[in-house]
Amino acid sequence: MPELSTEEQFIVDTVRDFVDREVRPVARELEHDNAYPEKLIEAMKEMGIFGLAIPAPWGEVAVSMPCYVQVTEELARGWMSLAGAMGGHTVVSKLIATFGTPEQRDRYLPPMATGEIRATMALTEPGGGSDLQAMTTTARREGDHYVVNGAKTWITNSRRSQLIALLCKTDPAATPRHAGMSILLVEHGDGLTVSRDLPKLGYKGVESCELSFDGYRAPVDALLGGAEGEGFAQMMKGLEVGRIQVASRALGVGRAALEDSLRYAQERESFGKPIWQHQSIGNYLADMAT
Repeated sequence: MPELSTEEQFIVDTVRDFVDREVRPVARELEHDNAYPEKLIEAMKEMGIFGLAIPAPWGEVAVSMPCYVQVTEELARGWMSLAGAMGGHTVVSKLIATFGTPEQRDRYLPPMATGEIRATMALTEPGGGSDLQAMTTTARREGDHYVVNGAKTWITNSRRSQLIALLCKTDPAATPRHAGMSILLVEHGDGLTVSRDLPKLGYKGVESCELSFDGYRAPVDALLGGAEGEGFAQMMKGLEVGRIQVASRALGVGRAALEDSLRYAQERESFGKPIWQHQSIGNYLADMAT
């Protein structure tokens, strides 16, 4: 991994200390209780974590991708749900910074950098899964507004986020199908219902919800970049960062598993000695570390 600057290493070290001091002691309880980590999210805001992907002049602590990866890894090492709480937010930050109009950047990016506005993306639908071209959510132009109808599911952070990057079809008859997709930057309001939090076996604390759009009206200037039909390419570009973030989460979870295994192997005794000294377990831990 590329060497970080002094400033970026300080950021990673600060997050690591936060995880060890504030996150790990409470993560198990929060996970089992499926409790929203309000206090931890507020601390992440204060540290500037939600602004790590937002460049100047809208943000103050934009970092390199290697630094972003290590911050994500540290958060996931403590509790993956916290890394998930900033994952979709980062994708939307990148979308607006890269493709947004000047007005959209000035409106959303400064409060997104501080966490005052937290964002998420809405792609998956109940009947289509990851087949985005099969989506049925539509946005029909009516004067100065788009009228949105459809449903999304498994949308993480959607109840508590203030902004949703909605991938929808502005031209359902377009060929190829992806040519009719656009992204609308929508906020909560009439016609948008967060119907329920979906039950999960893990990855708890942050909500994953169903969204229903029934005659929701979004102003024309909510169209990302101001041009219809660009949504699929825009979202695929944004998801490049999202996929790196998900991989970084997995790395953090793996590190936590290794560290906990080593700790347990040093404390647990069997046949008169710590179990790590038994050949089979020692070899297994060495393989994990490798």
